[in-house]
Amino acid sequence: MRTFTRYFLGLVAVLLAATVATASARQSDPTRDPMADLVLSAAELAPAAAKDTTLLGESLLPTSPDSLAATFTSQTIEAPIPFNAVVPQWTGDVGEAIELRVRTSADGRAWGEWLAVHANYDWMEPGEAEIVGEMVLVPAAGLTHRYVQVQVIFNSVNEATGESFEGTPSLQQLRLTFIDTTGGPTADELIDLQQQMDEQQGVLPESVDGYPKPFVVSRDVWCTHADCDYTDGLEHYPVSHLIVHHTVSSNSSTDWPAVVRAIWNFHTYTRGWGDIGYNYLIDPNGVIYEGHNGGDDVVGTHASGANKGSMAAALLGTFTAPNQSPPGIRPPEPMLNSLVELLSWKADQRDINIFDASDTLPNINWGLPHLMGHRDVYGTTVCPGDQAHLLIPWLRDQIADRIGLEDPFLYADENTSAFTRSTTGEWFVPPYLCGFNNHAWYSWSVSSAADSQVWGEWRPDVPAAGRYRIDVFIPYCHTGRNETGSAIYTIRSADGTTTRTISQQANVGLWVTLGEFNLNQGNSNVIRLTNLTRDSGFGVWFDAIRLLLLGGPPPPPPPTATNVDPAANLWRKERAVSFTWQVANPETVQFTTLQVATDPTFLNVLVNQSWWGVTTTHSHLFDRDYAALYWRVLLSRESAPLISSQPTRFGLDATAPQSAVARPLYFVPGAGFYRVAWAGSDATAGVDRYHIDVRPVGGSWTRWLSDTRLTAANFRPPNATTVYEFRAQAIDAAGNVEAPAAAADATTANAVRMNQSFIMPVIAR
Repeated sequence: MRTFTRYFLGLVAVLLAATVATASARQSDPTRDPMADLVLSAAELAPAAAKDTTLLGESLLPTSPDSLAATFTSQTIEAPIPFNAVVPQWTGDVGEAIELRVRTSADGRAWGEWLAVHANYDWMEPGEAEIVGEMVLVPAAGLTHRYVQVQVIFNSVNEATGESFEGTPSLQQLRLTFIDTTGGPTADELIDLQQQMDEQQGVLPESVDGYPKPFVVSRDVWCTHADCDYTDGLEHYPVSHLIVHHTVSSNSSTDWPAVVRAIWNFHTYTRGWGDIGYNYLIDPNGVIYEGHNGGDDVVGTHASGANKGSMAAALLGTFTAPNQSPPGIRPPEPMLNSLVELLSWKADQRDINIFDASDTLPNINWGLPHLMGHRDVYGTTVCPGDQAHLLIPWLRDQIADRIGLEDPFLYADENTSAFTRSTTGEWFVPPYLCGFNNHAWYSWSVSSAADSQVWGEWRPDVPAAGRYRIDVFIPYCHTGRNETGSAIYTIRSADGTTTRTISQQANVGLWVTLGEFNLNQGNSNVIRLTNLTRDSGFGVWFDAIRLLLLGGPPPPPPPTATNVDPAANLWRKERAVSFTWQVANPETVQFTTLQVATDPTFLNVLVNQSWWGVTTTHSHLFDRDYAALYWRVLLSRESAPLISSQPTRFGLDATAPQSAVARPLYFVPGAGFYRVAWAGSDATAGVDRYHIDVRPVGGSWTRWLSDTRLTAANFRPPNATTVYEFRAQAIDAAGNVEAPAAAADATTANAVRMNQSFIMPVIAR
């Protein structure tokens, strides 16, 4: 790892089209740190200004335990430089008894909200004494603040449990790193520059046959300081594992390139890593930024021992569960789309089976999934947050669909009806959603049969009799203990009853083969595991199993579902919507589910209706209009992954638009016509066209213009002495027709006279 001397720099830069112009000067204020007053050249757009300030010493916390129920708020602290990001760091045994908060201000009078700051273990090395906190950002793009306050809240009692905290917390030092990354290019400007660079260099897809790499803002564009181009210590290694991170930074930023530059500054100088740790970063708008210098397969700094052989994709923001601290959001759709595209490119390039796991990382001596969240590496961090980590199974399916990866295995997960377990004994769920599909069960081993009360059985639905390989998954989860060295599996198959003993401790994070067996069709085959082993007090894990057909009759083709109606990208103008779909090869379908959601990832589901067996139609009454709805059909089979139809997007608009002819009308005497204009509105589908009617006063309405998309036309009256009236009738894109108005919208009786220059093309009556 390369260690850098920390620079305290100020940045001023102006971007004009594709050319960067700069001015250089030194501040005349002698009280300013001169190193903070440097104005950088055009080649130094990327680096930030940084300054470390130690705020508080050993006297921060009260020395008397009786006073440990208070709030300490610092005085207003003027930062040595203007900043748009600040990172607290501290040393001491803080524990859960202390909460740290920070707020910032531009002028020391109007303050932002107090923001809770927690330890960001993703930006720390194992065993470090100094704790690195989450990065606090100034939310408005291009703005800096100059003042900060720190608040320390500590209590002797845990509010959640009512129990007293043991021991006395201590806080020896609190350090703030101020960073200024304003003044650099915006995301749109970076995208324009990257496109120009790609065009000038004639960038072509890497391979005609491979999955294309998505558009990426390269380091050459966003990171132009001399320190961005270092090559010392760069190491490359073929990527076999894909790791999803989140940066645990504010979700309220509006200047994501500034956030990228701030992280680069903090990782490079304050952490001494020599560069930004992640290989790629993705902002909420879906813009991908190239991270660690060195390009494809470069070894980054993001997961300690798992750095070598992995690629880190970091989501900018915080994606913890809403009830966690800090509360997060779910990753936005553009961010998820870019994440899928980036991971699909890499999985296809390196032939990575994202359903599998291996122990091929050179500096890790246990198994890891080929696609994982950062928490899966060591089991000691919440990264990438629950709301991102829960999408790992979805990501697998999305990537496999894009690169044409077909998984040959049949699965029986411990979270499905294929698994049953005892109601006696102690069962536990590991922390951090650990397990093959974000879940697993475990218990503690016993060596005496009289003490064994825990058992679990998998009964996979075997589609056809044949010879199968049976694998079991042993998750790598953080429980504070080792795993059993003698898990005893009993397999009941067409061959009879067989036992296999494996060391779960020696195979954590891996699929382990129990052997090859002749299995009967159906669910009469059983794989049984108990907590009775040859050791005691160690973890016994019950997670997913999988089957691989080796011989015998081929299994029947899997069922498929195809959406029929509503068709893609069409509008429905009735809120009672009839859904119809087709199911092919329905023999193994246990039940059918219709889902309708407001987003294509189906995180916000409005309709979730299931039926036993196969159903191909359903009607649902929606309570309001929707600009976009997505629907799909899920087919469930015994002990097998769900099968989904291709989601279909449609709109629902049952509300008629509104329109009117504008008043007054305008009359052009020299040309002898009236200028008639109209407008309409529709909240959902939007106005598509208009009917315009005319009548003489006291007469009947006649159609002047039909299905026109014009919003103005010239009317030449048949009789110059007759007064005419007009009305408009709008039709929206869904086909809703506005009811014709009984009264006129406008009349020629009060028309305003205009000069000849107003003449427009005439539409004859």
